[in-house]
Amino acid sequence: MIISLGFVRSAGQILIKELDWTQNKLDSKLIDVTDLPDQNIQGLYIEDEEHYSSLVGLLEKEKAFYPIMDAKDDQLSFGIFENLPAQQFKDLYGKVNNRWIMGQNFNSVEQFNDHITHFKTLWAKDRITFFEELWYWLKRNLGATDLTIIFNDVIKAEEKDENNEKKERPKLIQSLISGNKKANFHQGGAKEKELMSHYIEKFHEVFEITEFNPAKGQFVATAQIERSPMIFMSRTAQLNQLQRSVLTGLFNGLQV
Repeated sequence: MIISLGFVRSAGQILIKELDWTQNKLDSKLIDVTDLPDQNIQGLYIEDEEHYSSLVGLLEKEKAFYPIMDAKDDQLSFGIFENLPAQQFKDLYGKVNNRWIMGQNFNSVEQFNDHITHFKTLWAKDRITFFEELWYWLKRNLGATDLTIIFNDVIKAEEKDENNEKKERPKLIQSLISGNKKANFHQGGAKEKELMSHYIEKFHEVFEITEFNPAKGQFVATAQIERSPMIFMSRTAQLNQLQRSVLTGLFNGLQV
């Protein structure tokens, strides 16, 4: 798992620091502000009010993906951030991530009924949009650096009938939506089919966290809606009781 935080150096440049979670190895790079939308960072610090004013249009779009923070609130300057060693950077990330997750979790709790009603409507009318919006909701509430959802899908496939004539018939496949900052749909293959078979015994539960390894940041969960199974795989640094309750509550609500 790679975690990243940024610091606005000037109106035109941003310093990105990236930490390999398992290797505890820290790297840095300077990017142009125009490249910020392509970066999968988990937080951005701003020290100068003038820099914020010059970037406000860009930052308004970015704040949906991660927190935009005043460096002074964490007693940071650009120089301090630039020279942070790996462990202090990891501790800083933990503080930033914890605040972000807690805010997202409490927001979900406050709007639970609205979220559940909205997702149930999408489930009945627009499955593609359902999985896309669920992907973003889960990623925010998990504080994940990336997320994959594997689910069963149906496509039309040509098959020959008893008269050797070609007919279009429905075929069950596995599809997935995955990404780090933004989500993309893909048709699954042998790997996704094998994963569905591997976790088949878990699908009797509405929602179950089957694996969480904080040392590696690995998270796996299974769920079902109306007997439709799903697998969630992500990388996240923490999984507390509030997160568990929020995720369980959503899937319980989708069963009614």
